[in-house]
Amino acid sequence: MKAFIKRLLAFSIGPAGGAMVALITIPVTTHFVSPAEFGKASMFALVLTILSTFQYLGIDQAYTREFNEVKDRHSLFLHALILPLLFSLVLLFMIMLNLKMTSLFLFGENDQFVASVLLGILLIFTTFERFILLSLRMEEKALTYSLFTILIKLAILAATLCFVLMIRRDFLAVVYSAALGQMLGDSYLMIRHRSYFVMRGFRFDRALFIRMVRFGLPLVVAASASTLLNSAGRLALRSWGSFYAIGMFTAAMKIAAILAVVQSSFTSFWVPTAYRWYSEKQPIQYFQKVSDSVLLLMSVLYFGILFFKDQLMLLLSPQYIPAAGLLGLLCLQPVLYTISETTTLGIVFSRKSYLSIWVSILSLIPCLFLNVLIVPRYGAIGAGLATGISYVLFFMSRSYFSSKNWKGFPLTKHYLVILVLLSAGILNIFHFPFMVWANLGMLLLVMFIQTRSIKILYQSGRKTKRTDGRSSAFFS
Repeated sequence: MKAFIKRLLAFSIGPAGGAMVALITIPVTTHFVSPAEFGKASMFALVLTILSTFQYLGIDQAYTREFNEVKDRHSLFLHALILPLLFSLVLLFMIMLNLKMTSLFLFGENDQFVASVLLGILLIFTTFERFILLSLRMEEKALTYSLFTILIKLAILAATLCFVLMIRRDFLAVVYSAALGQMLGDSYLMIRHRSYFVMRGFRFDRALFIRMVRFGLPLVVAASASTLLNSAGRLALRSWGSFYAIGMFTAAMKIAAILAVVQSSFTSFWVPTAYRWYSEKQPIQYFQKVSDSVLLLMSVLYFGILFFKDQLMLLLSPQYIPAAGLLGLLCLQPVLYTISETTTLGIVFSRKSYLSIWVSILSLIPCLFLNVLIVPRYGAIGAGLATGISYVLFFMSRSYFSSKNWKGFPLTKHYLVILVLLSAGILNIFHFPFMVWANLGMLLLVMFIQTRSIKILYQSGRKTKRTDGRSSAFFS
């Protein structure tokens, strides 16, 4: 238990520290930049995220899957880097050939060529960052992983302060500062771990390369669809809304990202731990206790956000308070994704990565349909509702296909809790008296549904404390 918690906390330092830095960076930005300008800057970040997902071609997931299966991990790293790096160069070339069109789509202006080129350059830097951090994570170098995660965020904060305080206060200030900070942080990361790129003695292993591509390509469809699922609301607002609506929606997503810290911390440590437990043939109770613990934690944190949604939006700037009603729906994304990481293991354990495509289809198509149907009329609220409902379907699909390929554990309790969370998210769109009491009542209902889990976790904690870890291997 102690070893489990120690690793979790070590991996949490990076995301938590990065979130603390972001909580400084975001208000600095939003206090000086209007929602409309912030909306333009968010389109740059959105497209960068979408293209980054495509360019990895699922090889990043194949890399983590093969990491504990091969002897020469250095060779595995170089093999994994080949296709994503080449694809990022192709994307940069395509952007440079279509600068006007890229600029118009991103910013509604056809002459922002420097910012458009920066988009392509950042794709190259983020490729190196992705695989270096994956290596640190899979090697379970938690502290190093966390420190570099924080370092990159600090570099972006420093660049943001320089721009908004001394140079300019428009969307370009956000774009330029984010790009400069990212490149500086990634450059240090690459120099510090330059040994990863040593080519001496490297021999191309065709069988390994093909195996990674076969595992990864089905996942690139799923990963791209997942990214599109996260982006559909903003893309819909770009089509039927305004940069102001995009800015408000993005601001709410930034606050929802507080829960994404827990998601990132847990996933960073859980993936290698789950693979190790599976290879050691640990009992299903191990996985179930983790899932129940995550369900309890995320549902409590979710209501914590709802209780203080107005105050949290006020941190950004008073002009962003109208977006507080979106928080409940947008927080469902990190909440349900984190919980689903404990219920989707059958897909990765069985190596049936193609099932992730079906997961994506079953959640993305309804998301697109709902956005087309309700965003033109309800704007940002419609985009938030489409996002929340789609992630419920995402969780259900992941869990269903996992159960078909792994023994798993009962999920009735999970579904009941998620139904309450979705209801709370919809209810909090509206502003009416006694909202706090309504949220409190739903929180108590969620706790009641999980009463048995709370008792089991409490008894497990007491037992572990009594044995002081000497007779219990759980969470090791």
